[in-house]
Parts: sequence; C-alpha cells; structure tokens
Amino acid sequence: MHYGEIISLVALGFGAVLGVTSLISPSWAAGVVRLVEDPDPDKPGGYSEFRATFGGFFMLVHMMTAALLLTVSASEVTLLSILVVLPLAAAWIGAAFGRTVSLLLDGKKNRDRGMIPVWIPMEFLTGLAIAAPVLQVI
Repeated sequence: MHYGEIISLVALGFGAVLGVTSLISPSWAAGVVRLVEDPDPDKPGGYSEFRATFGGFFMLVHMMTAALLLTVSASEVTLLSILVVLPLAAAWIGAAFGRTVSLLLDGKKNRDRGMIPVWIPMEFLTGLAIAAPVLQVI
C-alpha cells in the first residue's frame, strides 16, 4: 500500500468517526456545527437531521470510500484509487470554500467568527488528505 493511500485512509477514518459520534450523540453534533433546535414548540427536535446527515451519511460515505480504496489498492490500479477518493475529497474542499465565502460575506449572520477560521483549514486539509493517492501519479 502506498503512503498516499495510508494518509487517505486515516482521513477517511476521521470522517467516519465524526459520523459515528454524530449518530450516537446528536447533541454533540449540534454543538460542533453550532446549530440549535427550532424554538417553535410545534416543531420539536431536529435530532433526526443530525443523526442522518452528520451521522449516518458521514459515517457510511467515508467507510464506503475507505472500503473501495482498500479493494482497489489491493489490485494496484492507481487510476481507480484516484477516482475513488476524488469526489469525497472535493466535497471536503468545497465545504472549506463555502465556509470561507460565509466568513467573508455573512458578517453578523454568523453569531461570531468562532470556530470558522479553525474549520476552514481543517476541512481543506482533510480534503487534501483524502486526495493523497493522487500523489502516486505525480
């Protein structure tokens, strides 16, 4: 296994752990992304969204990408390794881009800058780490 694939698998594991943690503890996920429940008493909850989007989705998309990468890596097909990881890597980099746009344009709509300057490089670096198998062909 190439070092780029190992780096990618570690980053994919990080994403899967975020998903599992959000699935088990939606209140933790709510705190991380700083979203709050709707104060309208006729619309309680919102935890299903945390469990689904930040939980199950994150967990399985990262686990499936890791499983595909391991399967493809075993057959020594470099191009397929790249194709397996690029969509998810692009999603993480896209999240960093969207958060940067929000930081620059949303001003007071964000309660404060808070963790935004921390999340931007973390998302960008996670995307690059997932895309590490690209280094095999450079």
